[in-house]
Amino acid sequence: MSATDQRKVFSWKRPILNDRRPSLRLTASGRKWDVRLVGQISKTRILVTHPVDDGMLVFVKEGETFGVSNFDGAFLSTFDSTVLRVILGESPGLEFSLPPPEQRRREIVRKLRRAGVMIPCAVRYGSGANEIRAGFTGDLSVQGMQVAIENPLPTGITELDISVRLMVLGSAMTVQVKAAIRSTTTDHRPEYPATLLGLEFIGLDPTSQLAISQFVGERLLAEQDDVFGMVR
Repeated sequence: MSATDQRKVFSWKRPILNDRRPSLRLTASGRKWDVRLVGQISKTRILVTHPVDDGMLVFVKEGETFGVSNFDGAFLSTFDSTVLRVILGESPGLEFSLPPPEQRRREIVRKLRRAGVMIPCAVRYGSGANEIRAGFTGDLSVQGMQVAIENPLPTGITELDISVRLMVLGSAMTVQVKAAIRSTTTDHRPEYPATLLGLEFIGLDPTSQLAISQFVGERLLAEQDDVFGMVR
């Protein structure tokens, strides 16, 4: 068999975060844009990067109202805000009003934060879990994980068996868990096309729970994740 006849092995990588500033999502008129928090100017004002569509600055007018939200891995914070100033030039941005705390909505989306990882895993499904696919774990907590696979699963598949090898306290350990599919999205990056599965663990045994908890704790300490405590 020639090299051109061989099937390409599935490969996937988590998006690289070159900008560590907290991420915010702006919404207006059914559209949404992801921007970065530059800083808090005062108790009533924040500065964010200017939203962009296809490499071009979005036309924004002073006085416009946007929904502003942030997900820090556990909590979703949202509030309505007005554009106070549009800044153009070398560092375009928007100055937004910051409402008082009682006008900001905050809800728990996940009880525990997930650690960003990049670990190969095996995905089994079907009767007797006899169908298997290669995948990659994108994030992990003691409650669930994100898994990337090459193509969508067959219709009707709602639960999976996942095997992943973790380094726990310096020793390699294979963890096998059963998980329910809670969400399915698509990674549209042309270099890493994939189906992304949001999974919630089912009946995690104490040994696996302890191993995952120790692994995630070590990773979160290493990440020193900025959970955007400024605007709450």
